[in-house]
Formats: sequence, structure tokens, C-alpha cells
Amino acid sequence: MNKLGYKICEDLLKYDKEYWCRAYFREDSKCDVIDNNMCEIFRSWIVGPRHKFVIAMLEGIRHKIMNRTIEMRKFVETWVTDIAPMARMILEENKGLSRRCKVMWNAEHGFEVDEGVYRFIVDFKTMTCTYRSWMLRDIPCQHAVCAFYDREMDPDDYVSHWYRKKTFLKAYQHFIQPIFNMKMWPDSTNPYIEPPEPKPMPGRPKRCRRKAKDEPRKKHGKLSKKGVKIFCSNCQQTGHNKSGCKNMHFPRSATQQSQNMPPPPPRSSQEIPS
Repeated sequence: MNKLGYKICEDLLKYDKEYWCRAYFREDSKCDVIDNNMCEIFRSWIVGPRHKFVIAMLEGIRHKIMNRTIEMRKFVETWVTDIAPMARMILEENKGLSRRCKVMWNAEHGFEVDEGVYRFIVDFKTMTCTYRSWMLRDIPCQHAVCAFYDREMDPDDYVSHWYRKKTFLKAYQHFIQPIFNMKMWPDSTNPYIEPPEPKPMPGRPKRCRRKAKDEPRKKHGKLSKKGVKIFCSNCQQTGHNKSGCKNMHFPRSATQQSQNMPPPPPRSSQEIPS
């Protein structure tokens, strides 16, 4: 973990270890998953209906569940054995790993299983192994498989019923019944739910339309003032104007005032003396 980043360990220690470390998982859940892939798969599975209105979304999810029930019941018919394919793959992998283990029986229920420099205890009476993978998944680990082979027992018989075909079919024994579409629903006597009344927000209402990110902020044909130097008519310096000038007031000369004074308005013919 430290090779990936020291901050990763600091973030993990902020959470309870029972939720991310298999060594502290409960043994009654029979699941050792530590990621959120199941939730993400379900979110991607309903990515189409979830952006619709409530009724249309529920109708889309209902149709997907109906199709999934059919697909899963057909999938069970393709099983080679009574054990689910994923559980079968894990069990076969553990059978291969059991070849490098050495077992010692105590003539009762206990076994000492050596794997390299490590030793694990397998107990047939409590169906446990100190490796804890057997209790977490309820699939015999390589140490339990080695002990089963030593007593000429079949490890397939000790795979939990949660991975059996009968249990899998129970999950899909309830069927979604067909219903009419929304046009044929009976009229409800309950009052209609109206949208909330508009509430005036504080402040001056905005008249301009909100522009998109890729939309130009200003009209075409007008140059931006970005990069233009601001000149102060009071202190004759750049970077600010007269209204934001913090320097003392400099009186202008008569020449500057005459240059900046507007011309007098033209006189009418009645005002011209004869």
C-alpha cells in the first residue's frame, strides 16, 4: 500500500477496518468483495431508464427485469454441474493450489496443512480453516481441499448451498406480471399533484440568457478591452482611472481646461445685436 502512495493508507485508516480489510470481515455474509463494482454495474445497467421521468423509468426497469429473469433461467440450463460456474472456477483453482500443500492428520477432526513457510489449521468438526477464506466464501480453500483429499473426500460436496442451482433458481422464481400501459390505467380520485408556485428570488432579476461554456461571451464585431491601458486624467499615470485614483488632486492649468472645455452653443439671430 505504501508503494501506491502513503496518503492511501491515511485515507483508509479513517474508515472502520471491518469494511475494507478481509481479515476483519464477518463470516456470516459469505462474501469477500471489497469494491463497489456491483453498484456500478447496476447503475450502468439502468443508464437508459434512469434519465427519464419516474413512471417511464420504472417501466424501463420493469422490462429489463422481465428480460433478465428469462436470461438467467436459460443460463442455469447451461451449467455443467450443480455448482455455479464462478464458484466452480474458484474451487478448481484451489484444487490446483492444494498440490503444493502438505497435510498432517491428528486422527480425529484436525489437520495441519503446510504451505511453504506457513502452517494452517483445518478442523472438520467446525468446518473452519485459519486461512479464513473458507469461512468468508463458503468455498473450500486449498488447505481444506488438501485435507479432503487426504481423507478421500470430495470437496464438491462441501461447497455451500448458496452456489447451488436450486438456490440460484429460487432467486428467479418470482415473475413480473404483465400490466396495461399508462393510457389504460383507471382514473384516480386523488387530487393531482401540481408543481410548486414560483417563488420570487431576492435581488434584481437577470434579463440575459445564460450562455453555454462553448458560446462566445461577447457579440462578434466588438473588440475586448483586455490589454488596453487605463489612463488617469488626474495624476497622469496608467493602471487606473480618475474615479479610482488614490493620489492627491492635481489642478489642471488654464490651457488644459480650455482644451477640454466644450465649444459654446451657437447663438440665434435674435440675440445678435444690430
